Amino acid sequence: MDWTKAKSLLIVALIVTNLLLIATYYFQSDRFQNDRKEMQDATIKLLEEKNIFVETDIPKEHPRMPKLTVQYDKLNEDVIDEQLANQEALPEAEQTDENLISMTTGFIKRCNLMTENVTFDSIERTDKIIRVTYKNYIDGIAIEDSDIICTVTDGKITDFKRYWLNPVEVSDNQKEVIPAVAALIKFMSENTEEEKIYVQKIALVYWLDSSAFDAESPVTDTAFPAWEITYNQGKVQYVSAWEQ
Repeated sequence: MDWTKAKSLLIVALIVTNLLLIATYYFQSDRFQNDRKEMQDATIKLLEEKNIFVETDIPKEHPRMPKLTVQYDKLNEDVIDEQLANQEALPEAEQTDENLISMTTGFIKRCNLMTENVTFDSIERTDKIIRVTYKNYIDGIAIEDSDIICTVTDGKITDFKRYWLNPVEVSDNQKEVIPAVAALIKFMSENTEEEKIYVQKIALVYWLDSSAFDAESPVTDTAFPAWEITYNQGKVQYVSAWEQ
């Protein structure tokens, strides 16, 4: 037997097999992409028939997620008051976004409240008042409603609000998350508003129903994955993201 020739034929056969497998994968992937696009287009059409208009990109990824155990973190008001009383005003000409972030970050650090979860979110300027907001993130996912809001007036922090949920434990059990389009359908079915709805943002978050959470108790509670749907200039609704 010509082993050199047999070896060459075997190599060719393996190459052909790999090419077939790659072609099959890309065909299935392309078909999946087409099916997903058709589903998204059909969902958008259905929503528009119900006066719900999506003005943002609909997230395509929805990774498996665990639940999150959290605990409310209380403030030491004396420390906050002391830091508020000992500030140097930031001149108006220097009140750039960069300097405001540096100023408020420094204040949070001096209050011993800076952790790896504190993440800058936004700056809102209205007349002479500036609000610098920080969000609570874990593994790239926001914990709602958990934030720090620094109100700056005349170059000083004049108000400091903090509602903070410390992550205590991430569950080992991860579950499938429903697609964003499914969350939009559920949002539509639960909507009771007669006015037109314009969806500006859709994001995966950890959410704890704060109305049922006792902030004065040291007992822990559980935040679950949810789709946060922001609409009509700041209104928010949460849709459970776990498969039922």
